[in-house]
Amino acid sequence: MGEQVRSPPVDRYNLAYIFLFLHGIGFLIPWNVFINGYEYFDYKLNTKTSSNADYRVNLLSYFGFAAQFPSLCFAAWNTFYQSGSVTSTPRFRFLGCMIVEIIVFVLTIILALIDTSNIPGTFFLITIICVVIINSCVGIHQTLTFGIAASLPMKYSNAVIVGSNACGAIISLVNIITKSLTLSTVKSQRSIIISAVIFFLSAILIILACTFTFFWLQRLKFVRYYSKLRQCDNHINESERSHNTIQIYTNNNNDSNTEIISPTLLILPKDSEENQQILDRYSPQISKNEFDDDWDVEQPAEKLLNSSPNKELSMLSTMTTTITHISDHLVTGKVNGIKKYRPVQTSGWYIFRNCFGLCCFKPPNGKQRCLDYWSKYSLTMKECGSQCANIWCVYFCTLSIFPAVQSRVRPINPDYFIPPLWFVDVTCFLFFNVFAMLGCILCNWIQFPGPRYLWIPVFLRTIIFIPFFLSCNFGIENPHLSVLITNDHIYVLGCILFALSNGHLASLGLMYAPRCCSPDRAPLAGMFGAFFLILGVFTGVYASRGLNSLIY
Repeated sequence: MGEQVRSPPVDRYNLAYIFLFLHGIGFLIPWNVFINGYEYFDYKLNTKTSSNADYRVNLLSYFGFAAQFPSLCFAAWNTFYQSGSVTSTPRFRFLGCMIVEIIVFVLTIILALIDTSNIPGTFFLITIICVVIINSCVGIHQTLTFGIAASLPMKYSNAVIVGSNACGAIISLVNIITKSLTLSTVKSQRSIIISAVIFFLSAILIILACTFTFFWLQRLKFVRYYSKLRQCDNHINESERSHNTIQIYTNNNNDSNTEIISPTLLILPKDSEENQQILDRYSPQISKNEFDDDWDVEQPAEKLLNSSPNKELSMLSTMTTTITHISDHLVTGKVNGIKKYRPVQTSGWYIFRNCFGLCCFKPPNGKQRCLDYWSKYSLTMKECGSQCANIWCVYFCTLSIFPAVQSRVRPINPDYFIPPLWFVDVTCFLFFNVFAMLGCILCNWIQFPGPRYLWIPVFLRTIIFIPFFLSCNFGIENPHLSVLITNDHIYVLGCILFALSNGHLASLGLMYAPRCCSPDRAPLAGMFGAFFLILGVFTGVYASRGLNSLIY
């Protein structure tokens, strides 16, 4: 093991980095496809009965809520609800999400090819349901991706952020090209539908690529090495914890010299290969009737801890059995000094009850069960909580301004080198995504400030840029707020710094969060980072509505 630590495998051809970069694109593509397909949805809803309907006028607002809230909820579910069962494994959840996303996009393509002019309300309802389902899957995909990246060196967490910003930059360029083509040609109804279908098909192709690379990623030697390293650290940390310990010292006499240091006796599952070998070796010395079903480790852990305290075990020789830790997911122990690890399979209801604190209402040990379940989360949050706060603050500041406020800014000088027709497309959307991506890439070489002082630029960014953009020119005659930024060059420079700082500071927070924790909790810290990213987006978007009310 020491040799492996000194010379870890190399990421050949940077495949792990490229795959995580692709996943950064993958979990943002569905949202971008729906937002940039606005012209198609507006065409579908522009009928005699729905031309002035609220759901057509405020379509993007409906899309925003239908996307962000489910994404936040399912990101929380994927982070905090982990039962250790087959359905809780990253592979199962990821594959399920990808299948659902593909099915929904196929349904969306079918709707595009069907005449829905007589049922615009039904079309809108189905579309909103599709947005909800897809972004629920996106929340799971996003947290899983950051969880995997967190086990690897820091730059791999950054690869995910670079990919997400690259996605925005690509979409911005596509929009500019599409807009220029629209100005030179007249779009027909057929061309609008064909463009939308191409958008949806491209999303399916990227989802398929993400699915393929997800399983390839986990087969890479480089990724497997760091995954096994984390599991080894996890076992060491579990075995070093000092509660729920029993030691049984036996001698040749079946008398009271048998000593039970803790009132809990546990054996490994009866159907395990390791346990069978142990029982085969010591079965002549063990009285079978001294064991009953209550001792089966496949029962929930609290049942084991409350088992009958007066069991005694008599053996020959000087065998020592030590159970060093019992958790909801893992039993750690030693038999004659040999470490043994076995997972504990628990029911979905058991995890659901503890996750939502329902066990607190079941005395006398309910509160302790709840505390035991949440202990790893609280410990992880203590270690990486400051970085999670930084991540939330960066995205709260960003989404409170971009794009809702920033897209309303107009040039002071109508003859500025960026024409008014392209001003928002370039200074808001293109500049933000390109320079945010550059800020992320910069983190590969410049990791400043460190984890301890990252909060300082994050806080300064928030208190500087929100007033800065509220003081710009919004092209209205009687603005509620004074226009203090009267130079277009200063505004453009502010846009660039705003985007660069977003990419750089967000990447640092997401890179630092797993490194603030022990290696066995790094994936959970990565999922925490992704959850607070989504929470920052969610709260920032709704804060932008309040800021817009100050402008108009």
